[in-house]
Amino acid sequence: MGSFMHKLPKLFNSIMVYIQCHEVMGKYRLYEATKLSCSNKLISYQIKGAEFSVPWDQWCFWKNYGPENYYLEEIEPFTSVLNEQLVAFDFFDLGADVGVVSALVNKYCDKVNNIYCFEPNPTSFEVLQTNIANIDSAHKTYNMAVSDFVGQCHFTFNQSQGSDHEGHLITTEQGLTQVTTVDAVIDDAGLVIHDNVAIKIDVEGQELATLSGAQQLIQQAKRVVILLELHPDVLARDNQQPESLFSAAEDLRAFKWIVPVQANQEIDRTLPFFEQFKTQQYDVIGISL
Repeated sequence: MGSFMHKLPKLFNSIMVYIQCHEVMGKYRLYEATKLSCSNKLISYQIKGAEFSVPWDQWCFWKNYGPENYYLEEIEPFTSVLNEQLVAFDFFDLGADVGVVSALVNKYCDKVNNIYCFEPNPTSFEVLQTNIANIDSAHKTYNMAVSDFVGQCHFTFNQSQGSDHEGHLITTEQGLTQVTTVDAVIDDAGLVIHDNVAIKIDVEGQELATLSGAQQLIQQAKRVVILLELHPDVLARDNQQPESLFSAAEDLRAFKWIVPVQANQEIDRTLPFFEQFKTQQYDVIGISL
């Protein structure tokens, strides 16, 4: 089977990098006019000396002026916490998409040891695998979803997109997508994990199950930092609240929670999250105590 995603010719790529990274007149119109016809095209960058490619049709990279500027209001506080709290660590990127968070952790954190990326979307994984290998061939990528069981189920996503950020598991339906737990992968492969670990969890509804499936990792580490996505629409779809996710992690060990886009304001665990912060999507940081 051939590759679905294709790189641009060098000169054309340079033009598209410039357009993505600057406020160019007609930028949004260009994106809207080309996102379908160019959904299988990759725009390639350099991040810390390694080639890193992103799908043309991912608006977030146009909006944020390229992958190096990807939601830095959340990424920079996260990597600062990693440098302050962990020094040296292994990074688990759960719901890695094409690997931009891993690339930025590698850029900003000199002491990151091994990177382990999990992504069930086969189209995204194709790009992820190359991007992470370009950083270091020793890092690991898994074309699997993470949950609290090992097996197979249905993963629904838009196959015509270079990457579908809303793809998610339907665990009640049979399917061909491989599902695993983080602990199972570590045990089965005999991975030797660093004393300190960082975990990014962006798994579109599998957060509770993913935490359960990483129980050994979280409990046995000396220090843990978690970057957890809170998406109001996903929470509502699955009849969950942020508090249930915080509690699931706290059942494994004690955490302090902060909100990077609110100047690292600490979350008051005696109050509902969305009574403290306006209703929108957040990445929150959990720091083990």
